[in-house]
Amino acid sequence: MSTAPASKIYLRPHHEAGRKQATRTYIIYFVTGNPGLIEYYRTFLTHLYGLLTRDTASDRDVEFQVYGRSLSGFEMKSHEINTMKWHKRPPYGLQDQIRHAEDELTDLVEDVSDDGHRDVRVIVMGHSVGSYISLEIIRRLRAHGLVGEDYATRIVGGVALFPTIMEIYRSESGQKAGPFLKNPNFAAFAAIFVNLLTLIIPISLLATLVKSIMGFPDDAAHTTASFIKSPHGVQQALHMARDEMFQIDTDFWDDEIWGAAHPSEHKHERAQLRFLFAKKDHWVADETRDKIIQARGRQAAYGVEEVGGMGEDWKPIMEIDEREGFPHGFCLRHGVPVAEKAAQYVKDIVAKDTGVFEKKKEDEQGWTW
Repeated sequence: MSTAPASKIYLRPHHEAGRKQATRTYIIYFVTGNPGLIEYYRTFLTHLYGLLTRDTASDRDVEFQVYGRSLSGFEMKSHEINTMKWHKRPPYGLQDQIRHAEDELTDLVEDVSDDGHRDVRVIVMGHSVGSYISLEIIRRLRAHGLVGEDYATRIVGGVALFPTIMEIYRSESGQKAGPFLKNPNFAAFAAIFVNLLTLIIPISLLATLVKSIMGFPDDAAHTTASFIKSPHGVQQALHMARDEMFQIDTDFWDDEIWGAAHPSEHKHERAQLRFLFAKKDHWVADETRDKIIQARGRQAAYGVEEVGGMGEDWKPIMEIDEREGFPHGFCLRHGVPVAEKAAQYVKDIVAKDTGVFEKKKEDEQGWTW
């Protein structure tokens, strides 16, 4: 494998000339974790897209698109970094990433709408810190809508995979990394050290070393080697990690995110949320996970919803993986089974968002319930 990892993955149907557009288009907008290279998620996103489009291949009521990009500063080549648009050079902080991801999403929705697609809706999906970014995108866009600034970007759902959205410093890895990341110069010095250490090592050899030492699959080893050799990758990852350590602390989201029994003042209904936690996650403390579920969610076990109380179906559904043993870094080896889980979340969100599929619940073909 010699080609550089892509900085964007965009999966969508090929439209034949004269063919009628779908009644509704759902964009699955994926936000990576840190390191923020979208190439790590190619297997996951490709399988997710295949599962969603397989069930709608003969149905023109709905179309799915899957879009993901590397976080800013993780691009493989300097010319790919949109410094003109972002008005600054890397490294970018957590708030920069949120703003960039929001801008990218609104531009994408506008482009898809301009391409002739009707009723474009969005399901944001994030991994790790990407879940935090996703929730912030939802919060900010709904805030814009409440003051009449943006109704065009309609987010109907969110999926958080192994989310780091609170108290990241309490996690096992947070406690180990915290002392280093408190030093504001650590990211720059570490990046210089890594660059000098790997200066004369070609990517192919570095990938072999990564595979041998860390046991990564070939594709993940190549992506990691490319990340290490990229212009800003190492410093960007550590710079952003420092922000995560200090900013991902308390739960500050309100009813517009977590839901409520009373309706929203927003023109559109609140986004439906689905969370998947690992049984053991070195970036999410068990106590933090349990606190989130108890305070904000309805717990689901093995994919079966457990309603904590009558009249609370507005709460996010939160599931702990008790069976598969999915790791935090699922994208390395568990992309396919996690995609199958994520596809079910997406289908559930879509089914609740629209009545298009209600008549098909008893069908043998099409959607699986």
